[in-house]
Amino acid sequence: MVAFAGHPMMAQQSAAPYTFEWEVVAVDSIPGMATVRLYAKLVNPTDYLTSVSGWEEMEGQVVTTTSFYQHPDGWATPNNNNPLLFTPLPDLRWDTWITIGIDVAPDGAIGEIPVGLFPPQTSLWVDAFEAGGNLVMDVDGAWFVTLGSSNGTAGDDLRVLVGQFTTDGIISGVLNLQVFSEGVASDEFMDDVHSIQIPEFDATGLSNVERVEDPLEWSVTPLADGRLMHRVARGVHAWRLFDLTGRLHQEGLANSGVFTTRERGVLVLMDREGRVLGKKFIHQFS
Repeated sequence: MVAFAGHPMMAQQSAAPYTFEWEVVAVDSIPGMATVRLYAKLVNPTDYLTSVSGWEEMEGQVVTTTSFYQHPDGWATPNNNNPLLFTPLPDLRWDTWITIGIDVAPDGAIGEIPVGLFPPQTSLWVDAFEAGGNLVMDVDGAWFVTLGSSNGTAGDDLRVLVGQFTTDGIISGVLNLQVFSEGVASDEFMDDVHSIQIPEFDATGLSNVERVEDPLEWSVTPLADGRLMHRVARGVHAWRLFDLTGRLHQEGLANSGVFTTRERGVLVLMDREGRVLGKKFIHQFS
């Protein structure tokens, strides 16, 4: 059973076995912004994330130094997201939302259910978030699914999606995860609740730059040792590789238009004046 009312006990912190991690979805999704997804990293494939919450004694929040992009036809959850709408409404794909395990409308055939919001009155925390402001649950607030649905199960990759955020700022925060270890709820509600710090994500280095809109020739070839070889057009002078938290990780010169990278991240190409010529999300290697 999922409970959301404020509780005099504190959520577990120091011994919490769970973490959060970011994944970059797109850069310049909305001009000047980056879109990232936040995942709860669990421990066992059968662990079940049933709620994400905050209350007076243990506030839950996801904040940015600027604002979050909210599409006028989107909502706080992806419960009503139909992929067919992404063609007539392409920017809806980059809407900011919160979830447990789904990024479009739930598929009942595989056991998914809609993500619920608590309390039903949206004025307490949902409305401000939907207006582009910070997500702050400091009275009683949560989003949730119920045990028995497939949404919250960790699975083989041990990850459960909890939100998508589009911004040009720096994201930080803390959220309380209610996790049933190996799918079994504890006798005491608070034994399943863990307060987890969100690692800071800095979108400013990825998006807050001058961009040249001319098309750019750019090919990527996997090498046998796991590196990627980049061949770029004339005019590219330097490159920068930002890691998956948005921080600058490596940089170098595009000698004769050829260079190699190894780490995942967002690769930015620049001319001699430092203007951005192109960006590419480097997410995997062959």
